[in-house]
Amino acid sequence: MSNQERIQPQERQLDAVRHEDRRQILFALRDAERWRPSVSEFDGGRTPVGEPAIPAALYHRHLPKLAEMGLIEWDRETHWVTRGPEYERVRPLLAFLSENYCE
Repeated sequence: MSNQERIQPQERQLDAVRHEDRRQILFALRDAERWRPSVSEFDGGRTPVGEPAIPAALYHRHLPKLAEMGLIEWDRETHWVTRGPEYERVRPLLAFLSENYCE
């Protein structure tokens, strides 16, 4: 296995947690079987979409990205989010971030 092949999964994990909203989604699933985002959980001033309403950036960018990575499974109609088949790969990184960077 080349260095590039070993680095790629780590880069994907770092990309998954790079944005605050994606980190919040992944952290929410650490202790919950399923989770549904709401506008009130995220910073104000964002355009909500859907019913129940969620921030547009989550709907159009962050939830699809995490789903594509296999980290979450997301029901686009109800907005319920569950852990995806690849979620356990990112759990050690979330634990590290929680222990070292979260307040």
